[in-house]
Amino acid sequence: MRNLILSTAEKILDKQEKLRKKKLKETAKVSRAKFSNPSSDALTVAYALQCFELSGNPVEFCNDNALHVKTMQEMSKLRRQLLQLVFNQSTASNLQQEFSWTHGTMEDAEHGWRVSSNRHPLLLNEEELLGQAICAGWADRVAKRTRGTFGSLEGDRKANAVRYQACMVKETVFLHRWSAVSSSAPEFLVYSELLQTKRPYMHGATSVKPEWLIKYAGSLCSFSAPLTDPKPHYDPLTDQVLNWVIPTFGPHLWQLPLHCLPISNDVHRVAVFAYALLEGQVLPCLKSVRKFMAAQPSSILRPEASGLRRVGNLLNKLTRLRSIDSCAMLREAWRENPMELHSEILDWFQETFHDQFEELWSRMHREALLEPQERFPRRVKREKRKK
Repeated sequence: MRNLILSTAEKILDKQEKLRKKKLKETAKVSRAKFSNPSSDALTVAYALQCFELSGNPVEFCNDNALHVKTMQEMSKLRRQLLQLVFNQSTASNLQQEFSWTHGTMEDAEHGWRVSSNRHPLLLNEEELLGQAICAGWADRVAKRTRGTFGSLEGDRKANAVRYQACMVKETVFLHRWSAVSSSAPEFLVYSELLQTKRPYMHGATSVKPEWLIKYAGSLCSFSAPLTDPKPHYDPLTDQVLNWVIPTFGPHLWQLPLHCLPISNDVHRVAVFAYALLEGQVLPCLKSVRKFMAAQPSSILRPEASGLRRVGNLLNKLTRLRSIDSCAMLREAWRENPMELHSEILDWFQETFHDQFEELWSRMHREALLEPQERFPRRVKREKRKK
């Protein structure tokens, strides 16, 4: 009888323990969904920490959300220490101004953290900036998603996790299904560390855009020779003459989307700028008078064009004393000599237009003094919409 009672008691306790674990698992699942940021595990944890610090009862908060009190308390202390460190570094030395915080005091930052937020605590641009900061910090821990079956192990093929190739390790790594990023499984991500269980899982994953890798991990990128297609071009917003290249990243040479780099060859750079100038891509007033030109501006870019008088004269003048290859350089040249390039540009127009050229010349001077956003307001708006 006694053994029967003990056996029954053990079954009851075992059942209760299973129910407790099941309830805890369900609570943890709800908690993950509540704090989840689909772009980043790091931002998911940050949101949970913010809610923890704003809660009236931290212990109850942790019980309700299947979180470990001690861990959350340690994270909270670390956050304050890091905040203190950032501001101490900013005020202690002025040697590295680019790394100094200039957006308010420590009290302002703490107040911003303490403002209660809803289900989606970050604006899109804030999330983008934080994602870039995380990418810059973990630029040596990049992984790229692999397609199809990878590896010969049966376990790999049946793994309920997305496979990735990490930049600095040879073996396949995995994105755990509990990761906030797993639903989107981005092509590129960075991670804080690899955890080895049955297979290596990435911990602390954050989705990153390919162009961020070029911006923040340029030392790990290689670039092809300049492409002829797409053609080189002038960018009025950066005031630079650029060509397209194919970037690759890391030892596995992952190909990234086409990227623009400044043209290094002086002669070619000036020729592309001359074409852009006559096309109205530098000073928009020239765009409306292209129909009065004696030749197409694109003829400047043809290899045989250097033998043509109007092409040779313009290019020689643009490179004679200094390379005039930007609106800023053009503005500087006109400040010293308002008639610089006058005869060379006049030569590009039909004789019937020469009587109207002085009015155009004055407009060119006025537009050269404007900022890019004033010369090309529609272009600026389009770029802002893309972001």
